Amino acid sequence: MQGPKKVAFVLLALMVLAMGFADYWGYSKAYHLNPADQMDVVAGTALAPNQYRVGVILPAWFVASHTHLGLRHVFTGVDVAAGLVAVFSLFFLLRRSAVYQSASSQAKWFGAAAFLFLVQFYLPWVTWYQRPETLTSVALVALSLLLLTVRVSLPGTAGYAATACALLLLAAAQGFVRADVAFGLHAGVFLLCLTRAGHGLSLPRGLQRAVSGIAVVAAAGIQYYLMHVVYPHATYGDSPVFELILNFKEWERLIAFSLFIPPYVWMLSTLLRQRPRIEAPSLGLVFGSVTYMGMWWCVGRVEEVRIFLPFALGLAPLTAELAMRWLNPTVTERSQDAEVGATEKLLV
Repeated sequence: MQGPKKVAFVLLALMVLAMGFADYWGYSKAYHLNPADQMDVVAGTALAPNQYRVGVILPAWFVASHTHLGLRHVFTGVDVAAGLVAVFSLFFLLRRSAVYQSASSQAKWFGAAAFLFLVQFYLPWVTWYQRPETLTSVALVALSLLLLTVRVSLPGTAGYAATACALLLLAAAQGFVRADVAFGLHAGVFLLCLTRAGHGLSLPRGLQRAVSGIAVVAAAGIQYYLMHVVYPHATYGDSPVFELILNFKEWERLIAFSLFIPPYVWMLSTLLRQRPRIEAPSLGLVFGSVTYMGMWWCVGRVEEVRIFLPFALGLAPLTAELAMRWLNPTVTERSQDAEVGATEKLLV
């Protein structure tokens, strides 16, 4: 039986393009209601924390101001490009996983279908409290997960150095897009590197611990720089900074959250109940997601579920792997050496 790769690629592309179509009309509606939409961020007069998320808006405004495109067109283009990068990177990670590689053809189709379901489940939430940095954050997390899994293919120590530098560059970019995502991701990886499970990452555990520690400090430093140096006048207006009590008190906030979170809850509960052996990069992302969930509940509005999309979609390959284990509990994992050797085959 032919594998699901080609079919999945076509369906993933169609999903992202369909999302981009709906995405554009969301931006277009906001523009026609307010032609100056997002220009307050460009001018530096927006309320916090939106004023600190300049990593997409300022470059998009630069492109729009030097072309005949509107901001809504540039935002849509960025979202579609980021969405394609994210879903294809994550599907590659699913395909190279030990569970997927050791599965039967039927099980691979099931795993691909589970992954496609999760992508289709999460993408519509992009337009709920729509923000231009959402899918860029997803793509940056997906690329970071890819680098945590596969080292840059260069001889000797150059591969380690290039991988470390690339991870730090992605963290710095994420710092200007959403610094809290970079902080949560690398805080989770840093915690993982304090345990023996950190040995399964693309970099040696000690080096990865140093890289993630620097990334956490860099994300916090960028946030501090934006808050206290570049935009010290930005305020939260009438919105409280601490949202934890309101997230429980205002029950209507929990409606969107309850509809969004079941796949993540199933993934976590399965990990806690079955305690399967999972690969270190996925485990680091799980640690990061739990860290970020706590941050989200404390200083974010839980009905704005697109905030958690970088971690929810980033964990789609792991969730699909767990679904494959559920389908066939006797599936055996390949050895670590065989898993690395299969990467070249996947790239052909």
